[in-house]
Amino acid sequence: MRRDGDRLVIEPLAKRGLSALLASLEPLDEAFPEIVDPPPASERDL
Repeated sequence: MRRDGDRLVIEPLAKRGLSALLASLEPLDEAFPEIVDPPPASERDL
């Protein structure tokens, strides 16, 4: 925030980036469930 004559100028903060955001997060203490993800059917079966 700064003054420019009689005007007050408000500027957004610079973004830190995704890697900085991820580094600042705390690890989750939750167990994730197993995800059943079978391979797609072959084109012959369609």
